[in-house]
Amino acid sequence: MSTDNRNTVIKFRVNEKELKLFEHKFRLSGFHSKSDFIRTMIFEGVVVKLDVELVRSIARNIAGSAANINQIAVRVNSTGSIYADDVSEIQKDVNELWQQLRLFQSEVQKLMQ
Repeated sequence: MSTDNRNTVIKFRVNEKELKLFEHKFRLSGFHSKSDFIRTMIFEGVVVKLDVELVRSIARNIAGSAANINQIAVRVNSTGSIYADDVSEIQKDVNELWQQLRLFQSEVQKLMQ
């Protein structure tokens, strides 16, 4: 973009917390100019609205699967055998997790295009 016709100023207000966050992100960005940083974020940045419920659901399923695996491990250690139902339960949990992770991955890939 040519700099010779940048003669319009945009002003906006932030509170102290927002200003500190802006300054922090600017320092981390490696830009030498706050104007360049802001222009890049506006014109090339991506606004991401994360589906928090999907992430929570994945986390719950991981925790549940881990608990099931631990229970099965305790049973295997005490009895010395594993049951087909245990294996199929683990497979079901893993398949659900993969399905959710694939959905999440496809949403992230859409953002990167």
